[in-house]
Amino acid sequence: MTGVSIIFYQTYFLNNSKKVVGADNKTENKIVENIEKNKNKIKNFEYSVKNLNNEKYDITSKEAIIDLKNPNLIYMKNVIAIMQTNKAPNIYIYSDNALFNKITYETNFDTNVLIKHDVHEIKSDKLDFFLKENLVTISDNIKYKGVNTELLADKIRINLITKDTKIFMNNRTEKIKTVTLN
Repeated sequence: MTGVSIIFYQTYFLNNSKKVVGADNKTENKIVENIEKNKNKIKNFEYSVKNLNNEKYDITSKEAIIDLKNPNLIYMKNVIAIMQTNKAPNIYIYSDNALFNKITYETNFDTNVLIKHDVHEIKSDKLDFFLKENLVTISDNIKYKGVNTELLADKIRINLITKDTKIFMNNRTEKIKTVTLN
């Protein structure tokens, strides 16, 4: 992957006071100081990656937190990601939270995940995107809806290059549930 750019808006230190039950005020103050010293909070975060084929992966969030002890990991809230390829319509991913690795571009989306691609829509609790491997794994409470089909499953794996898709249940005795719509 080449051509990596970072756009940061309104960088400032995190002002988040977490309370610890049963701790004295001295302990609480030390925790607050540690959080403020070791993390940066960013509003309206954007990150864009473009490969040699001019395909693009954009990820944005209303809020991002960078842990200064591990600055390659970015914790994101209210996330939108767009995968733009030359051969297919864009893939849009929405989630409440995501963990983005700015070195590997691996992204772990969780909570209220919604994937939209052309006429397809998938809702789930988790989605793991491995950019370098061109692989997506969707899991936990999967609900797929297409033009004429609805499907319930535990896990979906998609190879973004070959479009090979595997849909399965975690328990081999359970069956994938499908409904054909009129």
